[in-house]
Amino acid sequence: MLVLKNRFYMGWFGLIRRSGFFIFFYMVSGLLAHSQITSSSASAVRYTSYPGEPERKDPIFIFCVPQGDENFSVGELMATLPGGAAGWTFEWSRYNPSDSVFDPSFQIDENESSSTVVNLESGGYMVRVRDAGSMDTSFIAWVFADRPYDSIRIQNRTCEYIAFNGFADPAPFSYYDTNDNSGILLENGVNFLWWADPETPIPYPDLEINPVTYQPPYADTWFYLTVTDSFGCSNETSLFYESIHVKADFEPDPSEGEAPLEVSFTNKSLNAVEYEWRFGDDTISILETPEPHTYYDPNIDYEVVLVAKSEDGCVDTFKFQYIKVDPSALNIPNVFTPNEDGYNDRFIVAGRSLQSIYVQIFNRLGKKIYEYTGHGANIKDWEGWDGKINGRSDASPGIYYYIIRAVGYDDVSYKGKEYRGIVYLLREKH
Repeated sequence: MLVLKNRFYMGWFGLIRRSGFFIFFYMVSGLLAHSQITSSSASAVRYTSYPGEPERKDPIFIFCVPQGDENFSVGELMATLPGGAAGWTFEWSRYNPSDSVFDPSFQIDENESSSTVVNLESGGYMVRVRDAGSMDTSFIAWVFADRPYDSIRIQNRTCEYIAFNGFADPAPFSYYDTNDNSGILLENGVNFLWWADPETPIPYPDLEINPVTYQPPYADTWFYLTVTDSFGCSNETSLFYESIHVKADFEPDPSEGEAPLEVSFTNKSLNAVEYEWRFGDDTISILETPEPHTYYDPNIDYEVVLVAKSEDGCVDTFKFQYIKVDPSALNIPNVFTPNEDGYNDRFIVAGRSLQSIYVQIFNRLGKKIYEYTGHGANIKDWEGWDGKINGRSDASPGIYYYIIRAVGYDDVSYKGKEYRGIVYLLREKH
């Protein structure tokens, strides 16, 4: 086949030898020198580097293959002439490295100013451009359908970690020096990135191709490996991971208060099928949601432990430190106004964490006019003395005497003269 290469000629006659043939030509100054092969759909462009002809730079058009498209056609190449003048013949042929020649033309466009070829495969292509006279030249371009390679698999998994095995590699591509058919590898590299949905920590996701995560997901998760090569082409592969891991977790309500302190537990564990609750007072439960638990002793910080186990045998433990019971206390008022105005209407001892309480009220003559005995949780229901004599008639305004005896859940005993005192009963108008 008779061809010429795209060089810059200045309007002179010449003779070129190529592949054993001689071609006689005449170039109009600059006309064919500025002709070119382009591609509007290419993702990137590089240029050849022939060891024997460093000044010769043929374009290499990179076409990124879309994700999942196994039947992708490279796209198009277009040969154009400046000025848009028609009357040119374009002959396209593909390089055959097995025979070291360009095959016979597969497309010929006549009397045109440009020519386009489509649905190309990776390889080298030449377009011969000539007119009806003596002008005749050729241009070479290479095309490359590019999608980097990647794959992932689970190398190992335990209750504590997941180890992945990843692979990322750029797609190899070689072009040829058509003078001696020597293959030249087009340089290409690749970057990668691990990620997950739902989001899961992956150590060094863009540095370690075989990551190990010690924070396994508790939800079923898609893991992805995305690779991108030097030309901006990318590929992504994924793996669905069904979680085997368990997370023990709960929330107490309340976590502190006066005795008897009743605490409810909200189980927030993930992927568990078996439970063991240890309430910190030598009692346990194996229910998913235990009954409310009551705490009494202010002298103990109760550590609550939940051990959760998954269907696959993974175990996790969560500890809450601590459930705290308030120490016992008495707060005795010295005045009250039982006038039914909704404020300070009763004489009531503000006790805290009391196991028992005994209250007596006496008038100035030493006669008992009120008495109350309470134990445990019932103390919280006590409404106090309403200022009536034995629950019947109103007591007169003035001074009254009280004797209070109480025992806290912390075994503090409130009795003796310090809990003998006076209270003023006032009946203000409202």
